[in-house]
Amino acid sequence: MQILNKKSTFVDIHISNMTTKEFEAILPLKVESVIEKLIEQKKFSLETALSYLYDSQLYSFLEREETKMWYYSPMMLVSLLENEKKTGILTLPE
Repeated sequence: MQILNKKSTFVDIHISNMTTKEFEAILPLKVESVIEKLIEQKKFSLETALSYLYDSQLYSFLEREETKMWYYSPMMLVSLLENEKKTGILTLPE
């Protein structure tokens, strides 16, 4: 049984109970939106953008539902990715 505080909404409940099937549907959309931002902002080719993302710790977190990284906006994910590439460390917001 899950106990919710007064501020919990249907979205909060649903997100915490996401099925594998739902996550598998969301992940490609999230990756696509991050890739689009990389191409737009950094003028990468598709292949370069894919390598840039897939070759990161951020992606290894993003592909695991339990990390909830997919919940971040594409802009936030790109920002986190850029910071990781600059510093070599993935730093997550609190």
